[in-house]
Amino acid sequence: MARNVTSLLRTLLLLVLISGTGSASTHACTTAVISGKATADGRPLLWKNRDTSNIHNEVVLFKEGPLRAIAVVNAGNRKSAFMGVNEAGFCLENSLSKDLGTPGKKSGMGNGRFIKHALETCETVEDFRKLLDETNITGRRTVSNFGVIDAWGGAALFETGPDSYAMFDANDPQTAPNGYIVRSNFATTAQGLPALPEQRHLGKIYSAERYSQACSRLEQQRGAGITVEYLLRNLTRDLSNQQGTPHPGTVNGTKGKLPEIIQTANTISRSTTVSAAVFHGVKPGENPGLTTMWTILGNPSFSLAVPCWVDMEQVADPLEDRRGAELGEIAISLRAWSKSAEGDGIDTQGLPGIWEDLWKTEDKILKLTQAFQTSRRQHGYSQGAVTRFHQKMAALAMQAMQQELQEMKQAAIDLPAPPPPRFAPVKKTIVIP
Repeated sequence: MARNVTSLLRTLLLLVLISGTGSASTHACTTAVISGKATADGRPLLWKNRDTSNIHNEVVLFKEGPLRAIAVVNAGNRKSAFMGVNEAGFCLENSLSKDLGTPGKKSGMGNGRFIKHALETCETVEDFRKLLDETNITGRRTVSNFGVIDAWGGAALFETGPDSYAMFDANDPQTAPNGYIVRSNFATTAQGLPALPEQRHLGKIYSAERYSQACSRLEQQRGAGITVEYLLRNLTRDLSNQQGTPHPGTVNGTKGKLPEIIQTANTISRSTTVSAAVFHGVKPGENPGLTTMWTILGNPSFSLAVPCWVDMEQVADPLEDRRGAELGEIAISLRAWSKSAEGDGIDTQGLPGIWEDLWKTEDKILKLTQAFQTSRRQHGYSQGAVTRFHQKMAALAMQAMQQELQEMKQAAIDLPAPPPPRFAPVKKTIVIP
């Protein structure tokens, strides 16, 4: 991998600041609900890049509720979830949308607790709608765009305030003519916009750039059919300028040299992105347990995707730790070493080497998982076999991440020591009593 001496010296110092306070704008996510009508294999997809000041994430199995579930959570916090799937094949995630708030003090579950509760109790998109109807009356503290898919082909987005919601069906050609619904951190109902607003409608709405970039990337793939691989590589890691054009040298950009610094305030893969997930659903009649949660812990531009299933016996060690999962913690270090001097951009010198190393491993994981899933559909596998395969994929990812971290550390060790300071000669004698 490439080494940047100046960047490493500077950003090693930033590691001690990585857990600093975050502003409200760091709680920002970009998501899409994709009907099976728009995918290559006819199975629905759900995607989320998670942006928050809670940088330490992990994957957790919830076994206590009516329905078993697996989800991405803030490390050490088992009371809330922010994207997950349950044993019925019901998948749920959210993006914060503060414009859905209403005046007055609210009671009830907030976004994270509501997601966990829904994962433990809902089996279908319709069940989720009924839960919203019930809690419209009892009260919630939700201000979210909730994305949902289920094992029966359901795919919908719900713009949800404390006591009301609006449903957008990704299977409805009137609502979603392209078969997908994208959201960032605004609600169309709150802004008086159509269900699928164009860039010209958005003006200066916060997060409009990320929304438009996600729509553009999905539209480019729609003709060939949207896939898990495309979402993982081309959506979670998109680095575009404020006008929505991918920077040269990035995954969606033209060939060429990367700019020295990429500002990430308006990119999909942001300096505040701490994890991502792509949910690969099933066709009606298939085993809901085949639903896959592809999980990236840490900033996607510095990490790898690992497949997770709700019927595993346990989560692989690199993905679960109350202090922050190991795989994600390595990604945090890699990201910190590539921070720009201001802290809100990426110093790109090391990126080509990181991508060349890590994405080869991710391609291998994707290929092996595709073969594994095909065999599962044909023959079925025990819970133990699913667990062992998951652990094997996590180990492949961890090995690649550890190697990348070691190369970064070695690059820092190999830095030449600065010359010793030179002092002016002393011209008079100082007597110390």
